[in-house]
Amino acid sequence: MSSKDRRHSNPPPPIEKNSEVRPAVERDERRRAHRRSSDAEIKILSPIQGIASALDVSGTGIQLSLDDWLSAGTLCDLRITTHTGRMIYKRARVIWTRRVGERCVSGLEVVGSIAPLAPDRD
Repeated sequence: MSSKDRRHSNPPPPIEKNSEVRPAVERDERRRAHRRSSDAEIKILSPIQGIASALDVSGTGIQLSLDDWLSAGTLCDLRITTHTGRMIYKRARVIWTRRVGERCVSGLEVVGSIAPLAPDRD
């Protein structure tokens, strides 16, 4: 396994160490942008492939729930499908990940846009 693969495949903490997820509607002075709840579907295109659910979004980041563990610092390419069906392609850096029950919740900072993949690749 290459060092690149190991970066995002660190084992998650034990299940008994659950964390609480703060609702998006609470005001938090640490945030750079207003967060709002979201029901967007997120397809992680790289470095792993999987489906995640957006919990909340802002102009600078996204909090998502997924089955897989993403280590802090990992760059992810995302395809975001909004409730209207619009697809947005972004690159985001994982800032934190916590185990919440059987799922993982990650906070990602959007670092840029990416070109959409060819239809047969995503």
